[in-house]
Amino acid sequence: MRAIPPGKAGIGEEGSMPRVESIFRVNLPLKAVWSFMSDRNEVGCLFPGCKGVKILDHLDAIWNVRVTFGPFAKIVNLRTHTTVFKEFEQLSWIGSGDNIHMSGDVMLKKIADDETEVTYHLEGHVTGHFAALQDIVVAEKLREVKKKFIKNIKEELEWQIVEDEEKRK
Repeated sequence: MRAIPPGKAGIGEEGSMPRVESIFRVNLPLKAVWSFMSDRNEVGCLFPGCKGVKILDHLDAIWNVRVTFGPFAKIVNLRTHTTVFKEFEQLSWIGSGDNIHMSGDVMLKKIADDETEVTYHLEGHVTGHFAALQDIVVAEKLREVKKKFIKNIKEELEWQIVEDEEKRK
């Protein structure tokens, strides 16, 4: 797999992939958010449809994901590769499997000692017959996946806040 700079993802001559972005804040220190977001097993299990993550090495993993488009569903093994790992700042990855190509970025920014801003990008593309038409469907699906994934991440991080508060009592 080739490294794709953040925001510059593209597959072959078909152009750039449909892309979604979300920016949100969490009331946790940067270090705590980084620790969670850089744990591929932890984050991978929150990805909608993810049935498991197999870590191959420090940069590569295989995500077993149930992908649905309307009434159609398929289990896909996405081979992922970390392209950027800047501690406490940025994670970027690319992945592909079974005519699905994806990439994503997570950028973290310290707002205060106990508040972190998270910027999340997700891109996806399908290949094969009618790829241009499929990208319209993929763009809508990405919005849905992003919304669920961000909700899962925020709930998990907020749960850490509750646990920390209970330990202090």
